[in-house]
Amino acid sequence: MLTTRNPSTVAPPAGMYSHSVEIPANARWLVTAGQVGTAPDGSVPEGFEAQHDQIWQNTVAILNDAGFGVEDIVRINVFSTDPDGLPHVMAHRKKYLSPDHTPPSTWLVVSQLANPQWVVEMETIAAKAD
Repeated sequence: MLTTRNPSTVAPPAGMYSHSVEIPANARWLVTAGQVGTAPDGSVPEGFEAQHDQIWQNTVAILNDAGFGVEDIVRINVFSTDPDGLPHVMAHRKKYLSPDHTPPSTWLVVSQLANPQWVVEMETIAAKAD
């Protein structure tokens, strides 16, 4: 069982995330490469919202392939070239994660990603006690 922690000695999280998550001993870990908004057919949808939703679809597929689910995510890092994309990030967190599962996360605005078509990229770490 994963335990999120938000100590009272630290200001509460500013959004749908936790300050930390405790992972039990002997848990399996899954670390994804940075996922981008490329669909299985190789196409890249236009715009932040569509790309970020595709990233979540890719992430869910990777998790499922390894026997994990979104409830096993323990860390999310989002890199964006669009400083106005944060509302879409929050909307997708609400769409794909339950309100009682708020993994720690970091949002970074960067000047460019590896492909100029991409406007957002997301790394995920998951852990699961079998």
